[in-house]
Amino acid sequence: MAELLGRLLPGADPALVLAGLTSERRDGSRDVVVDLDAEAAPAARELNRVRRLYLAGEGAHAVHLAMNNTLTALQTEAQLLELEPLADEHRRAATRIVELTRRLTLVMRRLDSAGESARSHGSRR
Repeated sequence: MAELLGRLLPGADPALVLAGLTSERRDGSRDVVVDLDAEAAPAARELNRVRRLYLAGEGAHAVHLAMNNTLTALQTEAQLLELEPLADEHRRAATRIVELTRRLTLVMRRLDSAGESARSHGSRR
């Protein structure tokens, strides 16, 4: 079990996580210290740290999806606007919006590939 936890949670101490999980009550309620104070047992602190990292990852994923969806919608609207008969100033503005959203999309892709690279390197430990 500890080996599996080590592969699933490469930055965590699998023995401490396992100890923290087994110390929880069987009814699902937590019998661990919520904050990371000095008196908390090492297993409880490690389990709490892993849970917080997981929640942070979930939040980052939600932000990533929201950003990608918003950028895609904005880029599509600007591209459609470019097809309309516009004054030169407005056409330049629409073209600039398309270019800026493309640049932001590239940044998001780089962040995504960097995250995938970090996850794949972490799982090889």
